[in-house]
Amino acid sequence: MRALIAALVLGCTMLITPMVVAESPPEPETAASESQKDAAEERATQFVGVRGPEAESVSGGALLLAAYAIVWALLFLFLLRMRGLQRQTAEELERLSAEIRASGDR
Repeated sequence: MRALIAALVLGCTMLITPMVVAESPPEPETAASESQKDAAEERATQFVGVRGPEAESVSGGALLLAAYAIVWALLFLFLLRMRGLQRQTAEELERLSAEIRASGDR
């Protein structure tokens, strides 16, 4: 039951992340980049004061959701690995118990 709940939470997280990433702002236009190059060359020859912070290109929400998705995926893989190891241990224990019972019957 826990594995099912974990899979549902992971699935919901993985569905939400692409929608948030898709809402990121579009790439700047080439004309704007050319004007920035001209402005950079102009600043190289003279002092120009700072006018303020530049906008972030990636929103923090998308990065947060991506980080949560990665953590959930790693946790899910870890739990699957532990389940497999526990199953192998139980099978080995059952095999050894059967061998002990068989050797005691002789």
